[in-house]
Amino acid sequence: MISLRNSALLNGLAVFLSVVLMMFAGKSAFAEPADSGHALVELVSEQDSVVPGETYRVALVLELDPHWHVYWINAGDSGLPTELIWDETSDVETGEFVWPAPHPQPLDILMNYGYEDELILPLDITIPEDASGDIALNGTATFLICADICIPEDAPFSLTIPVSDNASPNAETTEYFNRVDAQIPMALDGEAFIDRSETPWRLSIVSDIVRAALEADIADIRFFPLDHQILHPPEQPVSFGPDGITLELQPGGRSGLPGDLAGVLVVEDTDGNRVAFDLTASPGLVEAGATGETLSEPVLDAPPLDFVALLGVLGGAFLGGLILNLMPCVLPVLFIKARGILSLSGSAQMGEIRAHGLFYALGVVICFLAFAIVLVMLRAAGETAGLGFQLQYPVVIAGLSLLMFVLGLNMIGWFSVGGSVMGVGSDLAERGGHQGAFFTGLLAAFVGAPCIGPFLGAAVGAVVDQPLPVVMLVFAVLGIGMATPFLLISLFPGVAKLLPKPGAWMERLKQFFAFPLFLTAIWLLWVLAQQSGADAVALVGGAATLIAFGIWMFKAAPEKGSTRNLVLGAGVLVILLALVFPALMLRSTASYSVAGEAGAAHAGYDGDWSPQAVADLQAEGRAVLVDFTASWCVTCQVNKRTTLLTDRVQSALEDENVALLIADWTSRDDMIADELARHGRAGVPLYLYYSADGSDPAILPQILSPSIVVDYISQ
Repeated sequence: MISLRNSALLNGLAVFLSVVLMMFAGKSAFAEPADSGHALVELVSEQDSVVPGETYRVALVLELDPHWHVYWINAGDSGLPTELIWDETSDVETGEFVWPAPHPQPLDILMNYGYEDELILPLDITIPEDASGDIALNGTATFLICADICIPEDAPFSLTIPVSDNASPNAETTEYFNRVDAQIPMALDGEAFIDRSETPWRLSIVSDIVRAALEADIADIRFFPLDHQILHPPEQPVSFGPDGITLELQPGGRSGLPGDLAGVLVVEDTDGNRVAFDLTASPGLVEAGATGETLSEPVLDAPPLDFVALLGVLGGAFLGGLILNLMPCVLPVLFIKARGILSLSGSAQMGEIRAHGLFYALGVVICFLAFAIVLVMLRAAGETAGLGFQLQYPVVIAGLSLLMFVLGLNMIGWFSVGGSVMGVGSDLAERGGHQGAFFTGLLAAFVGAPCIGPFLGAAVGAVVDQPLPVVMLVFAVLGIGMATPFLLISLFPGVAKLLPKPGAWMERLKQFFAFPLFLTAIWLLWVLAQQSGADAVALVGGAATLIAFGIWMFKAAPEKGSTRNLVLGAGVLVILLALVFPALMLRSTASYSVAGEAGAAHAGYDGDWSPQAVADLQAEGRAVLVDFTASWCVTCQVNKRTTLLTDRVQSALEDENVALLIADWTSRDDMIADELARHGRAGVPLYLYYSADGSDPAILPQILSPSIVVDYISQ
């Protein structure tokens, strides 16, 4: 009896140990996860055991904390993809990750691609022919994980898989691989072509599988590129044909001469189900079956303007240049020019007078030609830029403000340089006079260019995508129009004789002209405050104080002796520091935007504009009025105070349940620039009215009145 009991006890113990060993064997291909800080990380195997010389799948699994996300292989505008760093002890041949279809991750004006909640990344491993015992897979997973902030994290992984004569599936990891297999893009069964002959590019896809997927109630279709040939944030309008679809893509300009365009197409229905297709589009024309229209001939650029249309644009450019002389943002600079005009009257040196006018006109035209070249180059590089881009940089605003301050000090008589400032004075035969006239023209055009919007916004928007010679011709005529009044006075003696004769009164008038320059400096500081905050304004105020101190040192320097050189050198050093220090410091404030604080800086508005904000409001049954504006746009500010924020318009908006959104272009914003270009505008202001039915927006006039706005929203 005792022996039987002992035998039964031993047998039971053997069975128990066998079960325990089997449990541990089953767990060998399923290691415990490691905590990286905001994710649980583990490497799992599809097989419980493997055979030498065969290829199997393992997968890196990231369980993310709520509201945190990681990135796709192409992270979009920012971010980094997940990577594996293998230890030397891992003696297997490893393949690359197979990435599941990504999700869009919008962030302000950026668009990233990634995943929330969970990321499963399968990859192949090939077991060595001479493998025996166990296969050890060890290493570190590294990734960038983001919520409101981004943190680079890493976690070690370790996985041991037994080697045997027969491979067996791992039942505990099957769900991971089944889940990720449903997310991995399938190969496209048709053809894809990318037509880059015009902007936007058109991606056409002809496919039976895609067409079958479109039979569901589609909520969204998006193409995720593997590189940066296209801009990531813009929407991708889709047109449907009998055999497929065509998407409109905005070129990004960050690749060289483009060839194929590879990526993933994701179709999502209203229930959240997603189907993804892996495709590579070859250069070619849009397929007729993928859209309702057929592109018969490729074009190298935007459709060329015909002769009549070009003449119309040139005539408008000349007239717009003339009108610029009356704009408030140009008038302060014209005070400087007015002093030169008055100094010409009564002069017998008509040759120098004409040269003075020609140099001024040359400065204006060269400035506008430089704008044309920069705009064409930026757009060719895939950047979004329009008129006024020069005032979107805090360093430029600060420099102009300091320049106006110094010019005002000079005109009020606090200091002078060489007896002739800004190239105007009693002796036009001096070489400095021509240089001053040229500089005055440059300055007037530089400050005045953003004011073109109300008169030439649509016309310039239509030509910036034309060939460079056409763009330069239009901008040159624009400059000629602006320079014409002063040029006529200089070229025709009869006009100059009508001006009042020089006298002592001119000195008083010169001093009077200093005060509009000071007001212009204050206006520029206000614009700087919208871009970079109060600290930047204080910084420029300090620089202005240093400049004044340097000028004072010049004035206080002895007339002779070594001390004079020392004082003058110190004055030059102080002025240089005043100019260089703000330029360096303002770089760190360029991304600050008071206007971007979710409407806090814009009383009377319902929020900041974005395509999604408009769509959400329309989904609520509300109409939307969007104000595309900028602090440096004088017309925009006039429209805001005389129309948009008046009691009459605000009451009408409330009565008609219309939301008023602001798209502030004071600082650079590619999404706003894209929207301006989409509506044929090269600058602000632009006013769009979206009805509640979701139809295309109506474009309001660029010079508003309360009656115009009320009529639109009351229709």
